[in-house]
Amino acid sequence: MMRAPGRLDLLALAGVSAALLALEVVLLRLFEFSHWYHFAGLAISLALLGLGAAGTTLALAGRYRFSRGDDWFLMGLVVTGAGFLLVLVLQSRVALRPVFAGWNAAELARLLLVDFVAFVPFYGAGLAIGQVFLRWPDRTRVLYAANLLGSGVGSLGAAALLVIVPEATALAVIAALLFALGGVLAFARGRRGGGAMCALGLVLAVVAVARPPPPAVSDFKALSRIRELPAVETLAVRPGLPGQLTLFRADSLRFAPGLSLGWTESVPSVDVAVIGSDQVVPLPRRWPAPADHLRASLAGLPLQLRPDGRVLVLGSGAWQTPAAAREQAITWVEPDGRILDIARERGASAAGLTLLEDGVWRHLVTATGVYALITFDRAWEGGDAATEDYALTVAGLALALTRLTPDGLLAIPLPLDDPPRHYPRVMATLDRALRHQGAAEPGEQVAVLRGLQAALVLASPQPLAAADITALREFAERWRFDTAWLPGLARERTNRYHRLDSPVFYDIARPLFAGQPLPPEARLFHTAPAGLDRPYPWRSLEWEQAPRLVRDLGGRGWSYLDWTLILSVVATVVAAVLAFLLILAPLGRLPGIERPFSRLSVAGYFTALGLGYILVELVLFQRLILYLGEPVLAASLVFATFLIGSGLGSAMTPEAASRVSLVRVYAAVGVGLALALVPFLAVHALSIPAFPLRAALLVALLLPLAWAMGRPFPWALRQLAGQERWIPWAWGINGFASVLGASLAPLVSVHFGQSATLAAGGVCYVAAFTIAGGWLARSRRDRWV
Repeated sequence: MMRAPGRLDLLALAGVSAALLALEVVLLRLFEFSHWYHFAGLAISLALLGLGAAGTTLALAGRYRFSRGDDWFLMGLVVTGAGFLLVLVLQSRVALRPVFAGWNAAELARLLLVDFVAFVPFYGAGLAIGQVFLRWPDRTRVLYAANLLGSGVGSLGAAALLVIVPEATALAVIAALLFALGGVLAFARGRRGGGAMCALGLVLAVVAVARPPPPAVSDFKALSRIRELPAVETLAVRPGLPGQLTLFRADSLRFAPGLSLGWTESVPSVDVAVIGSDQVVPLPRRWPAPADHLRASLAGLPLQLRPDGRVLVLGSGAWQTPAAAREQAITWVEPDGRILDIARERGASAAGLTLLEDGVWRHLVTATGVYALITFDRAWEGGDAATEDYALTVAGLALALTRLTPDGLLAIPLPLDDPPRHYPRVMATLDRALRHQGAAEPGEQVAVLRGLQAALVLASPQPLAAADITALREFAERWRFDTAWLPGLARERTNRYHRLDSPVFYDIARPLFAGQPLPPEARLFHTAPAGLDRPYPWRSLEWEQAPRLVRDLGGRGWSYLDWTLILSVVATVVAAVLAFLLILAPLGRLPGIERPFSRLSVAGYFTALGLGYILVELVLFQRLILYLGEPVLAASLVFATFLIGSGLGSAMTPEAASRVSLVRVYAAVGVGLALALVPFLAVHALSIPAFPLRAALLVALLLPLAWAMGRPFPWALRQLAGQERWIPWAWGINGFASVLGASLAPLVSVHFGQSATLAAGGVCYVAAFTIAGGWLARSRRDRWV
C-alpha cells in the first residue's frame, strides 16, 4: 500500500514551488535588464508553458512510471536547478539586439535560445510538482495547498532578495537553496545518486553566488554605451526592486535636454545613475549645482516664469529641474529612494530641497497646500506602450491642477517627434483634465514651446495672464524657440526657427481645443485621452494605421510602432501554437474518458479556469501599481497573496460532488470578485494610508478572492480521482489557457480597459460553473438510469 505524503514530501513540494515562483519574479527583472521592457511578460508565459508541457508528459507516460517514488521528484528538482544555472550562464554570455530580430535570422535564433532556455527549469519543476498529484490522487487538497503556499513564499522571497542583491546573485541563491533541499530529501530517503547530483549542483550554485556572472548588456542599452566612454569611473552599484543602480562619472557625461542652440557656453559635467540598463538619471556632483545653461533651456523656463512660491518636481530623469534649485522651495518626489539618498549625500537637502520617497500619484492625492509650479520631470523619459502611468491620465493631471495656486503652472516635457507621436495624446489628456476642472476654453490656459529635440507643455488652472504670454514670447525670441501654441497665436507666427514641413504642433492644438477633428498627421496615432481604466499614455499605435505609417515614413516608420503591443500579439500566437504542440496535440493517445465527463467539457472547464485565474490576477497586478508604485513590488504582493490565499482555499475545498458544494465554491468567487472591485472604485481612499497600512488593506481585499479562486481547481481534480491519467491532462489544459491569458491580459487592458479584463475573468468563472453544473446533472441522470 502506498504511503501518505509526509512532512518532508510536503516541504519538498512547497520548496520547488517557491523556487519556481521566485524564478518567475527574478526573470521579470532579468529579461527587462538584458532585453527590453517588451519581453518582461515572457517570463509568465514560459512558466505556464513549461508547467503545461510537463502535465502532458505525465499524462502520456502514465501513472505507473511517474509515480514510482522519490526518484522522479528528484529528477524534476535536478532539472529545475540545472535550468537555473543554464539561464544564468546564457544570460551572461549572450548580449542581444532584439530590435534586429525582425530581419536578422541569427539574432532571432540567439533571442529564442536565451528566452526558451528559461523553459527548462519550469518544465523540470512541472514534472516534480505534477507527479505528486499522480502519486497521491486522493490527497489533492493538501498537495495543492502546499504547492500554492510555497509559491507565495517564493514570490515574497524573490522580492526580498532583489532588495539586497543583483538579479544574477538572486538567481544563484535560489538555485543553491533548491539543490540543498534536494540533497536533504535524497539522503533522507536513501537516494545516493540523486543526492550526489544535488551536491554537485549545490557546489556550482554556491560558486555562482560568490562570483555571480553579470548579465550581458546589448550595445543599444544606455548602460553599455556609458561603460564605453573614455575614462569612465563606476562610483557605486546598488541593488533594489526597481533594478540595479549603477552610478558613473566621466567628464564627457553632459545632459542638457531642451537647451537652445543659441547657448554657446559650456554645459557642466554630471554623474549619471543608470537604473537597470536603460533608465538614465543625471545627478549633479554637488548642490547647489552649476546651472547657468538652464536660463537658455526649456527645462529652466518654468522656474523663470515662477521664481517665487513652492515648486513640486515629480519623478526624475534627464530633465533636471532639481539641479536648477537656488532659493526656491523645491519638493522632489521620487519613488526610488536610492536616487534621493545620492542627492542627499551631495547636499541637496542643505541646498533647500525637500526630498520625499513616494509615488507620484499618491503624493498628488495626499499633498497638503498648493504649489506655484508642478513639473512632471519623469515624463521626459516617455514610457512603454503597456506601462501603467497613472499620473499622466485625466485624473492625474486634474489632481495636479487642483494642487496649483490660481496662477500656478503645470509643466510637462516631451521628446520631439515628427510627425508627433505622443504629443497629440498628452494634449488630448490635458484638454480633458482642464475641462474636468471647469475650463470653458482650455486653449486659453495652455502654452507649448518647442526646440530641436524637446517640447514643453505648460498649463494653468486659469487663463494665462498677459505677463506670462509676454514672457513666453520674449524667451522664445531670445533663445530661438518656436511657439507651437499660445493663446491668440496666429499660425504664421509658428514654425519659424526649427522649421518643419508644416506647423503640425499648432495644427494639432487648435482643432483639439476647439473640439474639431485632428489633422491627418495626428490621426496616424492613438489620440484618446488616457484614463485610470486605461492608464497607458505612451501607447501610440493605431493598428489600422501601421501599414500607412511604415509606407509613408519608410525605414523610420518602424521606430514609431509600439513594439510592446506587436510582440504581445506575436507572443500570444506563438504561445498558442507551442502550447497546442506541447500540451494538446500529444493527448490524442489517451484512453476514452468516462461519464459524466467528456473531453470537450474537461477542456472547456480547465480552459475557463486557467484564463479566468490569470486574467483576474494580472489585472489586479496592473491596478495595484497605482497604489504601490513599483511593478516588481506589486507583482510580488499580488502573486504572494493569490498563491498563499489559493493554497489556503485549496486545503479547505469541499470534496463532495454535489450541487450544494459547487454553489458554495463559486459563490465565494463571486463575493471575492465584488471585493476586488474596491481598488477600482475607492482610488483616493486607498491611496492615502502609509505604505504598511495600504499594503495590509490591499491584501485584506484580495485575500478572500484568492482563497475562493483556489477552490474550483482542486474541487474538479477531486472529481477526476477515479480517472487518474486525465488529471495531468486537465493540468496541461489549465496551463495552456494560462499561457494565452498571460499574453492576452495586457492587450485587453491596453485596448479595452482594466475593467474589461476583470469582467472577462469573471465571465470565465461563470463558464466554468456552468460546465461543472452539467457534470453534476449528467451524474444524477446516470444514477437514475
